[in-house]
Order: sequence, then C-alpha cells, then structure tokens
Amino acid sequence: MQLPPSVQQIADVIGADKALTMVRHLRQRCSGKTLYVYVPKPERLHANHALVDMLGYADAMALCEEFGGTHLYPSPCKYLQRAIRNRVILALRDTGLSADEVAQELAMSRKWVANVIDARDMVRRGDSIEVVARSVKISPLTLGYILDIDVEDVGPVTRRGEPRQASPQMPLGL
Repeated sequence: MQLPPSVQQIADVIGADKALTMVRHLRQRCSGKTLYVYVPKPERLHANHALVDMLGYADAMALCEEFGGTHLYPSPCKYLQRAIRNRVILALRDTGLSADEVAQELAMSRKWVANVIDARDMVRRGDSIEVVARSVKISPLTLGYILDIDVEDVGPVTRRGEPRQASPQMPLGL
C-alpha cells in the first residue's frame, strides 16, 4: 500500500499499521485542523506523553530517536479510510448480495457501488488500470487503494473529448 511521504517516514520507523493508527488518533484529537504532533527528544519522553498513549512506549521512543525535537505533520489519509469502506462493498458482493442490496446495506448510491464492482471485474479481466479508471471515473490511485494493488501515480482522470457547450438560456419575460 502506498502511503503519503509524510506518513511513510513515520511508517519507516514504526511500521505502516502503527503509523496509520497514529494518524487515526491524531484525526480524532485534531478534528478539522492540520494534524500535528510534537516529538520530544528521547530523554524528555514521559509516560503521559500523547505519543505513548497512541503507540506505546517502545514505538514512541523509536520516533523520538528518529525525529526528536520536531513537529510531525502527517497527512490525514482520508482516502485510505474511504478505500477501506469501499473494500466492504466488495466483501459484501462476494457474500452473494446484489449491487442494489449492497448499496442499501451501506447507505451508498447504487451507481458508486456498481462502479467499484465493475472496476474490480475489469481489473480481474486484465484491463489496464488507466482504462478501468476512465471507464468507471475513479482515479487510478484510488482504485489502487480500493483493490489493494500497486499502481503508478498517473494523475487525475481526464475528460474524454471537449466539454459540451452550455445550452442557451431563454430570457424570462415578465
């Protein structure tokens, strides 16, 4: 799984799962704000520090040894949370539910559920990720997270052709 660089540097020290756990805790603590945490120098880490509460003493100490005396500003990784939620679509589909039943169960639109299911089916058939992304209108990176496959960051999904001209508006006469 590809992580943003700001989270990857943390994951390199304590592992991806614990880095994502830390981000989840920070999102709860810093709701609506930029995520940040102060990492003290190793000799100043105490048992009541926020890092120890989030990660445990050993992992907090590892971060202190690597980043001591600085603030870390990890990405909120909201796309990962959405990708995990979207994986539930595929899991429910695999239990035999129809796309309509999955949409109703998860309170999502039927169109989104169908797009996620279609994307997986297209990837399984061997279609390239760019083709799949264009046809279901989901970015390649998002598809990579949903389907748990490695993809190159090929940029956003681009429009096919020129956008339509706006239809002329009739003046309102009173």
